[in-house]
Amino acid sequence: MKEARDSLEWHEWEKAIHAELDQLKLMGTWKLVEKPLGIVLIANKFIFVKKCNREGNLLKYKARLVVKGCSQQLGSL
Repeated sequence: MKEARDSLEWHEWEKAIHAELDQLKLMGTWKLVEKPLGIVLIANKFIFVKKCNREGNLLKYKARLVVKGCSQQLGSL
């Protein structure tokens, strides 16, 4: 995220982030909530990719929100 924020393309990456979050909300798979007491959060991060066509021309900026499932604990919500 820091590298994306520091780049000259931050405006495009920011639009890609909002597009990803809007899509997740639309599909009902993500919503921002207050952290419940006593719950350990699962870490997440954005993966940034520039999508290009076969000729190498930039088509779009893509941001994907991923979680580190390996940090999940048995019995967690």
